[in-house]
Amino acid sequence: MTEAHNRRLFGLLKKNETLRLKGYSLAYSQANGIVIDRAGHVHGIWNYDANGYKWVSPGNSEPRFRTEDAKSALLYTVVVLAQD
Repeated sequence: MTEAHNRRLFGLLKKNETLRLKGYSLAYSQANGIVIDRAGHVHGIWNYDANGYKWVSPGNSEPRFRTEDAKSALLYTVVVLAQD
């Protein structure tokens, strides 16, 4: 189930034009989750567990944002990263 949720969010993020235009790249693995990178610097990691999607910012060990919905995770990502 976790794999399906992570793949769903990964697909939504990959299709997002704003993230692409801002130069973000995405990588997904079962071990690391969805890693969002720009110019060699990680800007955040999404991962799904039994409680929903969790966003962890670089340098943090605890999630800064949680949601149960992939579309909310996408919106959060775009709002946070479009400011950079």
